[in-house]
Amino acid sequence: MGSDMVVALGPATVDGQTLFGHNSDRPMRERQSIRRVPGRELAPDEKLKINNLDLPHARHTYTVLGAQPEGCWGYTQGVNDQGVAAGCAALHNKIPCSGPGLLGTDLVRLILERGRTARQAVDLLIDLVGQHGQSEPLGNPPQGDSSFLIADATEAFAVETAGRHWVYQEIREVRAAGNACIIRQDWNRISPGLSDYVIRQGWWPADGSKLDFAGAVTEKPMGHASGLRRWGRATLLLEQQNGHIDSAFLRRVLGDHYEGTHFEVDPLVSLTGPVTLCQHGAGPGAFATATSLVAQLGGRSGGLNIVWCAFGPPCCNVYFPLFIEGDIPEVFGGKTPSAESLWTQAVRLGEQLHIDPEQRGLVRETFGRLQARLDQDAEEFAYEGTALKRSGAVAELQRLAGLSMQHSLELFESALGSLQKLAETHTVLA
Repeated sequence: MGSDMVVALGPATVDGQTLFGHNSDRPMRERQSIRRVPGRELAPDEKLKINNLDLPHARHTYTVLGAQPEGCWGYTQGVNDQGVAAGCAALHNKIPCSGPGLLGTDLVRLILERGRTARQAVDLLIDLVGQHGQSEPLGNPPQGDSSFLIADATEAFAVETAGRHWVYQEIREVRAAGNACIIRQDWNRISPGLSDYVIRQGWWPADGSKLDFAGAVTEKPMGHASGLRRWGRATLLLEQQNGHIDSAFLRRVLGDHYEGTHFEVDPLVSLTGPVTLCQHGAGPGAFATATSLVAQLGGRSGGLNIVWCAFGPPCCNVYFPLFIEGDIPEVFGGKTPSAESLWTQAVRLGEQLHIDPEQRGLVRETFGRLQARLDQDAEEFAYEGTALKRSGAVAELQRLAGLSMQHSLELFESALGSLQKLAETHTVLA
């Protein structure tokens, strides 16, 4: 599972809010859904069965908005109603974990359902990894480590794992993470017993020096070329804009193809070149960016957080503004017939652009105008919704949030209809 994650805390953004971004790269034909699961109260003796593991249920869970691949219980990325955002990416380190374990997606869902703050979510994560370890889906070897990025309005953390072990790093301003293990000696906490373990294995000298996590536990201490290059690109872009980052900039980062560099790739024309942050894939077994998420956290004290979600490669798609306070339209979720889902529409559009790349300019122009409209509408509703939230008008907030998201969907369907008509005209003229 490929992924790229970015975060910018208040000192790095234009208005002091935290911005969290995540691209989830999955098999091209794997269906994706955006789900909202309301929080609930549970009995003390209730159990949760995941991957043949019996986990004690939390007494209370928070409402979570998450991206869910077909066949997965967990989420690749998501946000809860406490304003905590989290995502995961695959790592392959050399400490085995025998027996069944939790997937990275399972862990994302568990910490979002149970974490009131980013720091509490990190504590939950490292406890779950230490107790149960990790594994890849059934049928694969029982080793599937992950990196995680976790943030709220005031704090953010990068976590990397190896078997039942982990390290984490507190983030001050900006950070990128993904499929390369990059925490070395700059960690803030490390799992008990890890230093002794790697010294016994001969992976680190017993000289009292601070453990280099990536250098000791990875097969390739310099990282896998694709993941390390993408991490470097995202880090450079974040640092260049540090202090002036907004949600529109984060969306551009997630839609990047190394523009302006000698690595630049046109994914609709060329199948060669480095893997980019925005992945389009080619062929039935290829991976592509399946869902992309940008979360605005803590923009107003006690106000609404805006969660922007896009299906498919983000450079040629629209980010929908979603509000966890309301029920999201059914076409985002897994219960909608596949032919009618937003994910299917994004796949069809991607196929159309691969067949006729010249249509990309028209798509970007049309969706650019739509995105500007959605940005304005979302900010206006967030302002209105904040007043309702502070006054305790929960039912009215839920109703209006649902109407706001439905209106965004109608605007998208209108824009998509216009594009289809223009494409048909173009075909006839050709």
